[in-house]
Amino acid sequence: MENNINLLKKLHILFVDDERLIREIVSDMLSDSVGHVSLASNGQEGLEFYLNSLRPIDIVISDQTMPVMHGLDMLEKIKEHNPSQKCIMITAHSEAKYMLRAIEIGIEHFMIKPISFSKLETILHNLAYKIEQEIILVEKERLTQRQLLDHAFNTSLISLVNNIPLPSFIIDQNDQIIAGNSEINTIFIGTPFYKNFIDKTLNLKDILSSNSLSQINPLICDWKEEFLLIEEDLSFEIEENVYKPKIKRILSNNNIPFYLLCLIETTHLAK
Repeated sequence: MENNINLLKKLHILFVDDERLIREIVSDMLSDSVGHVSLASNGQEGLEFYLNSLRPIDIVISDQTMPVMHGLDMLEKIKEHNPSQKCIMITAHSEAKYMLRAIEIGIEHFMIKPISFSKLETILHNLAYKIEQEIILVEKERLTQRQLLDHAFNTSLISLVNNIPLPSFIIDQNDQIIAGNSEINTIFIGTPFYKNFIDKTLNLKDILSSNSLSQINPLICDWKEEFLLIEEDLSFEIEENVYKPKIKRILSNNNIPFYLLCLIETTHLAK
């Protein structure tokens, strides 16, 4: 039951009825269990509020017969704007024409006056649970899609670096080495860095000499972006060899930058 209560507290409900007393009674009743209740006195006012509300509306509850614009006319326009919007139709009429039109529009529930608050509360619980499940499903689909895109991107990075004949690797924004080719693997074999390189826990700064670090540590911004901008030569000392890396930025599907470094050996330092 507590879960149901928590779900109701998340809801923003728009209640539309032309009778002020009914609006006040329903608002008082719903305010005890629902997070937020907004009111409108006719369909036109309800539609304008719905379209301009800064806080998304989870459920629309509306009377049918009202001046300016009837409830079904308003709900039809709302459903055209947002087909997944949850709606409850309340009317004094049990005529089939109203029910049939409500079904055609896609109204989730149809209630006959007088309003039974116990029934309304049950309907709200059911709709709140349905809304929550739809949100979870959408998030799962987004996560799955993001994972597929990330996997495809990572696969493309590995393929890219493996096709480069020079010692090359890819680092993320934090200088973590996330992929490298066989040529860079050869450089790391037999060094203290090899295991971390294989485990993908090696940071580029861990393997640089103090002279190399002195080139990049004083920089105010990301050193990779700064060297890309000024196009100056950069030299790295790794295991008694001096390399001049060529840096290229690669953007992921989420516009997250990664950096490809190709190492060109220039000098072997004497011991």
